[in-house]
Amino acid sequence: MEERVSVQDRAKAPPHKRARAASGEPATSQGSPSLWFNAPLDDRDRRPQLTRERVVAEALAVIAEEGVQALTMRTLAARLGVVPGALYHHVRNKQQLQDLVLDGVLAEVDFHVGHTQPWTEQITVLAQRLREVLEQHPGVAALLKTRDPLGPHSLALAEAFLLPLQTAGFGDREAGLAFFLIVDYTVGFAVSSPRTSVNEQRVRDATIRTQLHEFFRSLPPERFPALVALGEHVWLDNRDERFTAGLDVLVDGLEQARRSPRPRTLGGRPTIRTSRPGGTS
Repeated sequence: MEERVSVQDRAKAPPHKRARAASGEPATSQGSPSLWFNAPLDDRDRRPQLTRERVVAEALAVIAEEGVQALTMRTLAARLGVVPGALYHHVRNKQQLQDLVLDGVLAEVDFHVGHTQPWTEQITVLAQRLREVLEQHPGVAALLKTRDPLGPHSLALAEAFLLPLQTAGFGDREAGLAFFLIVDYTVGFAVSSPRTSVNEQRVRDATIRTQLHEFFRSLPPERFPALVALGEHVWLDNRDERFTAGLDVLVDGLEQARRSPRPRTLGGRPTIRTSRPGGTS
């Protein structure tokens, strides 16, 4: 006669022999297959945990693809598959998000330079490295023009620029002006002349560049004498050379101002000396 097991007896059974109601699978006899089919989870159903790092990385992707103006908390939340309020568990506001993006990008700049090298070489190396990193992250340079990041990596980079100027003997105010001249030039170059611009793409194409030069030579020389003669020397695929030439002129000018015996401050008006009675000044 088949033995009947009451509900009370089943409840007294050891945990490993009870029906696994929590998993949705009914109890089966030992060795017998389950009568439930459970499809394997699709990896796409496993949403990655939202972290500050993910938020910042996705914000950087938005800037690279659509520009700084496209970065909003609502757009970012939609891309991450969350409600906008979820972002505020990781960043206080859009301004902090922008600063985190900038600090993360500037962390990629190698600010270690040989302090035994001339200050001009140290500054040149740092500016070149900053430009390279900015160009690896399209759109970030434009954001850097609107925000003044004060995160740990941003401060470390500013220190790396300022220390050679201080050591070279620039006055405090002059060092500050020189710092911003160099950084503004570097960031401005990345903003105004991105590799993805129409102008850069035009001169990088050898066929189009040749046609462009022919166009300049065909202009009426009596009206455009300079363009006829120099156009082909201006519109060239020489972006790196242009940046280096401008930086060299800027750094050389700063060095000349540092050495200048004239009683003037960098960026200020020269001091006018008036003669005193007796021919002294």
